[in-house]
Amino acid sequence: MPTPRLLALCLSLGLVLAAILPGPAMAQERPGPLRLSTHQVKPGVYWVDGGVSNTGFVVGDKGVIAIDAQKTEEAANAALAEIAKVTPRKVDTVIVTHSDPDHVGGLPAYPAGTQIIAQENTRAAILASAADPAAPPVYARLYGKLAASYLPSHLVGQSESVTIDGIRMQLIYVAPAHSSGDLVIYLPEKKVVFAGDIVTTNTGRFPVIHIGGSSLGWIATMKAILALDADTIISGHGEIWSRDKLTAWLHLVEERRDAIKAMVMQNKSIEEVQAALPDVALAPMFPTFTQTTYRELVKGYPAEARGPWVNLVHKP
Repeated sequence: MPTPRLLALCLSLGLVLAAILPGPAMAQERPGPLRLSTHQVKPGVYWVDGGVSNTGFVVGDKGVIAIDAQKTEEAANAALAEIAKVTPRKVDTVIVTHSDPDHVGGLPAYPAGTQIIAQENTRAAILASAADPAAPPVYARLYGKLAASYLPSHLVGQSESVTIDGIRMQLIYVAPAHSSGDLVIYLPEKKVVFAGDIVTTNTGRFPVIHIGGSSLGWIATMKAILALDADTIISGHGEIWSRDKLTAWLHLVEERRDAIKAMVMQNKSIEEVQAALPDVALAPMFPTFTQTTYRELVKGYPAEARGPWVNLVHKP
């Protein structure tokens, strides 16, 4: 049984889990003007970097499918301008990989009637964020606007196959992982995966796990991604890594989780675990993978949708 001291530590960690606000790279805003760059990875398939988070797009028969909407309307408009350099076809569908502000904040830049696809927990997180009286004003406004006019119009529960604008894709949900509603987009004919923030290649040695997510679910989701017949896996933040590098990363994460679990089974405190397994947070306001995994193993998974700000250690 956990000791009272252990339970108190778990309770104190309940409001300090991983970097949701506003996605893993938000603590390190890019200085200067926004400069997006578009990269073609396969015929008709592109990813765009240079913003707070990556975005992608696929050119279909009649329209364009965008993947993630950037952090702000300004950034989303810059991404739309990048798309316009490639094709005159308009974006008619946006697929969001999860509910972090840096992936949904730009949705108001898209015209009314644009199809928005997300995992069903993402909708719940948007509504919970809009209704949370503790929300910082900037995010209360953002999520309130999304809840009023930009809720997903197509919800994915379990994984499903769809064809949009002539593009066949699989929308894959495995488990709570980075967040409660991570959606992986797989284009089997292109052998391309858009992994969202399951894969973040510029945020440190270990993945970022939010309240509502889980390290165990992250491992399962990464295994599912690597089991796909894909040769290009596009990250939510950072550059594209090879399959070999992603496989090595998965093994590193499994080893770290096993080590944390072994110490939890010995009733070690969070301080003892952190001393034995040093870990560095993305920024001082964010907790570490060790902290979030410790809480998960001791306290379990939160069942309810929560606003992104509850994941901060220190409110900005």
